[in-house]
Amino acid sequence: MITLRFRYIVSGLLVLIGILLYCHTLPSGYVFDDRIYLEFNPLFKDAHSFAFPFNFRAFATLSSQLGLDRDLSTNFILRPVTYFTFYLNYLVDGMNPRGYRAVNIAIHFTNAVLLFHILLHLFGATKLAEGQVASSTKFIALSSSLLFLVHPLQTESVTYIVQRFTSLGVLFYLLTILTYFLSFAAENRRTALIYRLVSVASLIAGMLSKEETFTAPFLIVLLDWLVMGTSLKTACKRAIPYFLCLPIIPALIIATAMAQEFGNTIVTGALTIAIAADSRDYQYHYALTQLSVMLTYLRLLLFPAGLNIDREYPASTSILQIQVLISLTVITSILSCAWLNFHRNRQDVRSALLFCSVLWFFLTLCPSSSIAPLPDLIAEHRSYLPSIGALLALVCCADLLRTEFFNRREEKIAMNLFMAFWISSLGVATLARNYVWRSPISLLKDTTTKSPNKRRNWSNLATTYYECNKPREAIDCLVKAIAIEPDYFAGYVDLAGVQNEIGRYREALEVSKSGLKRSPKNYLMLYNMGMSYYCTEQIQSAIDALNESIAAFGTDKAAHVLLALAHTRLQHYDKALAEYRIAEPLAPFDPHIHSKIVELENLENPRNRSQQ
Repeated sequence: MITLRFRYIVSGLLVLIGILLYCHTLPSGYVFDDRIYLEFNPLFKDAHSFAFPFNFRAFATLSSQLGLDRDLSTNFILRPVTYFTFYLNYLVDGMNPRGYRAVNIAIHFTNAVLLFHILLHLFGATKLAEGQVASSTKFIALSSSLLFLVHPLQTESVTYIVQRFTSLGVLFYLLTILTYFLSFAAENRRTALIYRLVSVASLIAGMLSKEETFTAPFLIVLLDWLVMGTSLKTACKRAIPYFLCLPIIPALIIATAMAQEFGNTIVTGALTIAIAADSRDYQYHYALTQLSVMLTYLRLLLFPAGLNIDREYPASTSILQIQVLISLTVITSILSCAWLNFHRNRQDVRSALLFCSVLWFFLTLCPSSSIAPLPDLIAEHRSYLPSIGALLALVCCADLLRTEFFNRREEKIAMNLFMAFWISSLGVATLARNYVWRSPISLLKDTTTKSPNKRRNWSNLATTYYECNKPREAIDCLVKAIAIEPDYFAGYVDLAGVQNEIGRYREALEVSKSGLKRSPKNYLMLYNMGMSYYCTEQIQSAIDALNESIAAFGTDKAAHVLLALAHTRLQHYDKALAEYRIAEPLAPFDPHIHSKIVELENLENPRNRSQQ
C-alpha cells in the first residue's frame, strides 16, 4: 500500500534535490543559442508577436526582413507556448538570466515529480499488478525518478536556458500521460471529463512547446495496451482525441515553409525547414548517422563521461558502413530481448513496463533522430525525454534481478545500496558538470578541449573572450579556427578587426590579404585592410582599399567615415566633406559626423580660410 505520506515525502525530496543540484547555476551567463534565440531576439520581447496567426505570412518572414536568421520566425511559430514563458520572464526581470534559470530548474524537478506519480499510478491501476509487492512499486518509481532528476546528461536541458523548449515540452508530455490515466480512475464522470480536457490541452500545449510531443498519443496507446492490460482496440479508441491533434505540428511546419517560400514548397522542403535548402545528401546521411547516435545516448546514460555541448561526430554516408551495421544489430537485439522477456512474462507488470520503456526510448527519439534532419548530428538535450524510457528499463531490470534472482536478504540490500550509490554518483557528476557551466568561458574551454577540431567551438570561444575584454586570447582562438577551416571568411574579418583594435596593424594587414585571396570582394576584409593601411600611414593604399569596400557593398557608414579621415590627412577637404555627407544620413544622431561637416564647410569658405 502506497500511502499519501510516502507520496508527499518523495515529491518534496525530488524538489529539494533538484534545487540543490542546480541552484548554483543561477548567475551563469548566456551561451550559444541563448544569445540568438533570447538575448538578441526582439520577437519574443514584443507582445504583438503572439498574434502571429492573424498575420501569418508577414510574421514568417519577419526575422529575415529584420536582417536576422530566418529560423527565429520559424522557431517562434512552432513553439509559441515556450516563448510565452520566456516573455513572462522578460516582463518580470528583463534579461537577467537568474529568473530564466530558476524557471528551468522548477520545470525539471516538476518533471521528476510527474514521472514518480505516473509510475505509482500505473502500478496501482494496472490489471497486471496482482500479487505485485509494494517494495517493487516503490523501488521502481523512486529509483527511476531520482535517476532522471540527478543524471548529468540532463544538464543541457536545464542549465542551457534556451533548452526550456525541451524540458517544458516534456512537462506537458508527462502531464498529458498522468491526467489521461487519472481520468479512468476518477470517482465520477465530471472529474473524468476534467482530467481528459486537461490531458488534451496539455498535449496541445506540449506540441506548441517542442515537436517531440508529437509522439505522446502513440506512447499513451502503448502504455494503456501493454502496461495497463487494456485491449489494443479499446486503447486506440480512447486515444482518438489525441490522434486528432497530430496534424498540428505538420500543418504549422508546412504553412511556415510555404509562407517563407511564397507557396513554392513540397513535403521534402518542409522536412528540411531547419537546415539549408541544398540538403538531400545531408538528409540521407543524417538518418543513417542517427542509428549510432541512439547508441551514443544510451552509452552516456550508462556512463556519462565526456559530456559536451557541441561535440564532433562522424557522419555515416552508407548503410554498409560498419558503424551503421553494428548499430542496427545492437538496436534490433535490444528490441528483441525486451519483447522476448515480455512474451515470456506477460503477467508481470515489470516485464510489460520494461518492454514499453524500451519502446519509449526509441519512439521519442524519432522526431530528432529520423528522416527530418537538424543542423547538428547529435545534441545531448535531445535525449531528455528518451532518457526516461531508458532509465526506467534499467530500473525494471534491476528490480527483476533484486526480486527474482537474489533470494537472500543481504543480496537485496546490496542491490538497494548499489542503486543508492549510482544515484549519488550521478548527482556528484551533475554538480561537476554544472560547475563547468559557471561561465561561458569555462563551458567553451571545456568544449574546445573535447572537440578541438570543430571550428565553431573556437570561433564561439573567441567571441566570448572578446566580449570579456580579452582580445589576445580571442586572437589565439581565431587563428585556430582559421587553421581548421581556411575558408572561414568571418574568421579573417574578426581576426584582422581585433588585431587592428589592439594596434597589431601589420599583422592585421597580412590577415586581410590572406582572406582576400579566398574572397576578393569581401567588403569587410577590404575595410579592415583600409584601417590597417590608414594606421600605418599608407594613406593612398587605405583610400584604394576603402573605395573597393564601398564598391563591393555600397553605403557603409564606417567605410565612408574612415575614407573621409584619409582624405583629410591628404588635405583633400572637398572629398572628405563629400564622404561625411554620405555618412551623415546613415548615422543621423552622430554628433561627431555633423561637427566634421561644419568644420570642413568652414575650411571650404575662402573668407574663413584667408582669416586662418
